[in-house]
Amino acid sequence: MSEKINDSNKKEPEAEELEKDSAGNVKDGEVQDNETSVTETDEAVTVSAVEETAGEKSGNADEAETDTIPTKTFKESVSDVTKLFASFIAENNVVARLIGLFMLFSSGVFISNYNKENRLRFFDLHNGDVWKDYASSVSIGKLAVFIIIGFAAVSLIKKFVPKVRKFGFDEFLLVAGCLSFGICAVWRNDSNPLNGVFSFGIVLVVIILLHWFLDTERCIVVRRIPNIGFIAILAACAAGVAGYVAWTTICKHRIFHTAVFDLGIFTQMYHSIVTHFTQVTTCERGYDLSHFAVHFSPIYYVLAPVYFLFPSPETLLASQAVLAVSGFIPLYLITRRYGFSNVLSFLFTLVYIFSVSVISPCYYEFHENAFLPPLLMWFFYAIEKENKILMYVFMVLVLMVKEDAALYVMCIGLYLLFSGKNRKHGAIIFCATAAVFVNVLALMSKYGEGAMTNRTFGNLMRNYDSGFGEVIKTAITNPMYFINQCFLTGDEEKFYEKIVFFTFMLLPLLFTPFITKKRSRLFLVVPFIVMNLASGYPYASKFDYQYVFGTATCLIYAALINVADMDRKAIKEIVPLMTAASVIMFAANDTNKLYYADIYKDFKENNDRKNAFCEAIPEDASLLATPFLIPHCANRDKLYVLDEGSAPNPDTTDFVIFEDGTDEWKQNKRALLESEGYTIYNEAEGLIVIYVSPDYKNK
Repeated sequence: MSEKINDSNKKEPEAEELEKDSAGNVKDGEVQDNETSVTETDEAVTVSAVEETAGEKSGNADEAETDTIPTKTFKESVSDVTKLFASFIAENNVVARLIGLFMLFSSGVFISNYNKENRLRFFDLHNGDVWKDYASSVSIGKLAVFIIIGFAAVSLIKKFVPKVRKFGFDEFLLVAGCLSFGICAVWRNDSNPLNGVFSFGIVLVVIILLHWFLDTERCIVVRRIPNIGFIAILAACAAGVAGYVAWTTICKHRIFHTAVFDLGIFTQMYHSIVTHFTQVTTCERGYDLSHFAVHFSPIYYVLAPVYFLFPSPETLLASQAVLAVSGFIPLYLITRRYGFSNVLSFLFTLVYIFSVSVISPCYYEFHENAFLPPLLMWFFYAIEKENKILMYVFMVLVLMVKEDAALYVMCIGLYLLFSGKNRKHGAIIFCATAAVFVNVLALMSKYGEGAMTNRTFGNLMRNYDSGFGEVIKTAITNPMYFINQCFLTGDEEKFYEKIVFFTFMLLPLLFTPFITKKRSRLFLVVPFIVMNLASGYPYASKFDYQYVFGTATCLIYAALINVADMDRKAIKEIVPLMTAASVIMFAANDTNKLYYADIYKDFKENNDRKNAFCEAIPEDASLLATPFLIPHCANRDKLYVLDEGSAPNPDTTDFVIFEDGTDEWKQNKRALLESEGYTIYNEAEGLIVIYVSPDYKNK
């Protein structure tokens, strides 16, 4: 056999010596002959090898017939089973799979019960024996069958479909189970502090489980998604959240749950902007007053073209939702500049999109503060990119939002100055902003009502007329009192509210804004401490009011740059946990806003009828209206608030509108109007009534 192979090998070089033409090319006929010769030689070798192999196998088979088959001992069998089990454990994240399946089953039970009673919570904390009824709906047998079938299905797929072995089924089951369980557990919870504590507990449970059992290295499929795919998902999530917020806030307006403060005044202000290019309102103080006298907010003019095309309070509510969410774009760009992978950039941007402190304030009517998240985030992006022109453009835009927005810019300037990122421009930003701040306050004090410093920081002022400098003086001369005001306000209920507020703001960020050894970065959390924690104004320390728009943005940016300094392994673990916490906290606080959509759907006819009554009043007429009707008829020059103490004047008030009812003050108001000569202009008994002045027709 070996001789044949050697002979064959000796002949191959001879077969390769082909005659060439004068040009050096091989002739076609000779190529064919050579290929045939080589093929025949190979076939001969192959046949000989097969015959020899067959002979060897036949001999081995004869020998095997005479040998006895060896048997394994019990210890060897146990060892084989142990090795098989160990290899199965090594190839699978078994605990993660079991937890994921269990939580998915629990979520399925909740969903099936929710279809029967759509106000059901996963754990009802306040209604006695409701939990017993819920527990009775869970079958232990079904639970076991579900887990066994699911576990077996995943195991078989991974065993017999090699291409999906590295898919990361166990990790996806764990993440899907934890998120679905967490969302179901806090679904449509209200703002009760007890429910807030419960929400924190659910978030902690999910975070701990993911920390213990989630192996991000196994999620290979996610890492293979192209960047354009992540961007498309981010855009869809942002559009979904903005659409949800816009729709639910509009439903809140349509069921007459918005009032003169603070939607009515801004609706009338925008009517003034698009008709007279001024910010004059009458319903804010009861007389003609430019809103500049109350707050320095020229940024409002940016939305004027949109309101001109769609003159409605609903336009303001929808615009606010889009503004707040749009900050995700510069944040995503910043994550890329810090070298985050596609997956990590995607996940960290989701932290912003689902941030309670960015979304929840949208539900308190409409405010200029909604411009802060996108403008501040673009400001941070310009700083990271070291684009000086862009940096100063957004600095000016931030200062145009409100007089107290200067605090954000000054803190950012100090951060640049002391961090060494750009000392020169940090000093310029701080000094220029401080000068603008002082001059704006002086102008407001001279020509307006002053900056409401004593309302916001009255607890830190010995002399209410001293201004913001008094606040700084108190913080420096009596820092112990300043710290006391951040939490220990002397009121036990307010203390717990501040603790809940602090946790709502920082738990989704895993408290990372404070986790840094670079002291200059603490300037980024100063606005949160001063404007939210230290303020004596009760609404400043509520996460669903406009006062957190700017501070939340600074906290998210601080969290990003602090996380970016961690080692790669820590980043891969922390960012997914932050995303899960944000999503669950969003579900805990904002899914209950579906209540507005439910009410609008159930009472649509009555609410639409009331709105039609409001719109039927001529826009050139002066109007006196109750607080919750004003936003629906604020597109006019003269509009005043009707309450128990207000007295209609036929000479100055053409129409009066209020909700019909049996309240004593309403009956008295009817009698007063009729004594002044007012007559009923339109009425829906038990719903709404409109009176018209006797002098209106003459006008």
